[in-house]
Amino acid sequence: MKKKVLSEPSHSSNAALDDAVDELGWQVGNPNLTALKRIDTGDLELTYIEQGRGPLVVLVHGALGDCRTWSRQAALLAQQYHVISYSRRYHHLNPSPEGTIDYSYRQHVDDLVSLIRALGLGPVHLVGHSYGATVAALVALERPEMVSNLVLAEPSLFSILSDSQDRVSLRLHRIALRVVQKLSEYGEGDLAVREYLKIVLGQDVFGELPLEDRLIINQNAHTLGPMLRTYFEPTKLDRSSMQKFTTPTLLITGELSPGIYGAITRELINCLPAAESFILPGASHGLQMENPDDFGVALMEFLSNDQSGLRERTGKRENGTKVGNANRGDELFGGETGGGDIQHY
Repeated sequence: MKKKVLSEPSHSSNAALDDAVDELGWQVGNPNLTALKRIDTGDLELTYIEQGRGPLVVLVHGALGDCRTWSRQAALLAQQYHVISYSRRYHHLNPSPEGTIDYSYRQHVDDLVSLIRALGLGPVHLVGHSYGATVAALVALERPEMVSNLVLAEPSLFSILSDSQDRVSLRLHRIALRVVQKLSEYGEGDLAVREYLKIVLGQDVFGELPLEDRLIINQNAHTLGPMLRTYFEPTKLDRSSMQKFTTPTLLITGELSPGIYGAITRELINCLPAAESFILPGASHGLQMENPDDFGVALMEFLSNDQSGLRERTGKRENGTKVGNANRGDELFGGETGGGDIQHY
């Protein structure tokens, strides 16, 4: 295993953000970060941030993110854990790709398996958000010996949806994101990013995001179009395979997230035998970036197996769903039978 330490700053394609970063310093774009590292996983080098000591936690970011996306959670986890937050292939702070981008779940799963092997430490706690949550779940399915605990924050497991109304919502979701993909391919990157965020967060919030979050998003805008080309491809994760899952799993969904993410979580609750679920108050699909404090506490309590603290703080339903201090699992997930309409919460 070869490791390199990096320290050079990098800029986005947005001049206004670059000027702000140059004025305020690199730490704006790299919170809680003094050095980056790279690790050779075989066919490429992946950039990562490493903090803390203890059991290994690997953080897997979603769309438009990179290793800095988890900065708030990494700092908290590092008090008790050895934390690795890495940039997935093609994402910012990694070496620039040559040739056509082959952005697929298969590629990212293979990369994560190679990363865990290269680190030489395991089994690991895997934490993933959105696209990264699907990658983490696939690794847990294919290589269960590598994963001790799994946290899935609104995975993009669209193929698991079985309810007829959920499938209608999925078709509408695909149509909307197809437009975003075309905008990206036709060189309208800024508009594509704003429209994508509007769809997955339920409102146009880009201009309201903190500077560091906008910087990270802009620096990863080049991955949006390639990701969407294969975004809805079916994976090995279906109801049958999930029912055989033995990895302890925490499912996190946002109280304000568009309903399709709640529908996915509902399906997972119904078929995962070893799952707990937590509804993050006041958050949409941005989850750990929108409510980092509650996300971090839920994460710490789950990984430390302190389930009593999580139940007491959030309230608990018989089906294992927790939200704030209220019992709202059925309302948010459309009922245990899966017959509720998909809507914004």
